Amino acid sequence: MPLRLLLSLFCLFTSVGAAEPSLGPAIEGFGPTYPIEDRDVALDDGFVFRAVFDIEHDGDDAGALNPKLVSVARYLNMHARNGVPMANMELAVVVHGGAVKNILDDEAYRSRYRIDNPNLELVSKLHAAGVRFYVCGQSLAFGNVAKSELASPAEVALSAMTMLTVLQSEGYALLP
Repeated sequence: MPLRLLLSLFCLFTSVGAAEPSLGPAIEGFGPTYPIEDRDVALDDGFVFRAVFDIEHDGDDAGALNPKLVSVARYLNMHARNGVPMANMELAVVVHGGAVKNILDDEAYRSRYRIDNPNLELVSKLHAAGVRFYVCGQSLAFGNVAKSELASPAEVALSAMTMLTVLQSEGYALLP
């Protein structure tokens, strides 16, 4: 391969990898995103982003953030960074299965895992940004979790399946 081509490839790959992800602006401290300056698809100024995140898995480490919750922060941050007003962001999270532990208050989490819930700061910031949290009542019953053990933004639904159906019928796009 000619030296000039090698140098060109090196410059291309180092310039692509040079950009660092940043946190915020919608959810400070969470949700890293990269700037995408050369998009081919523009964002519609008046579009309202209605999305529901289906979170069933919790990850294996009780001391770590649920990566799906981090994705909700990433979604908000990347759109806010690109000029989408928060008023145009209507997001919901449906929590069920093993992920129910991620929405427990600190007291309930400590009683089970001997540490504070590492997800609560992020959940609080997401809720403050307008994200609604729905918890599957069936998962609570099967997991022997009381409603009183949930963090304050959580709303109990009949089931995750019910809530996902209702939200999708209201125009929310499902992001599994």
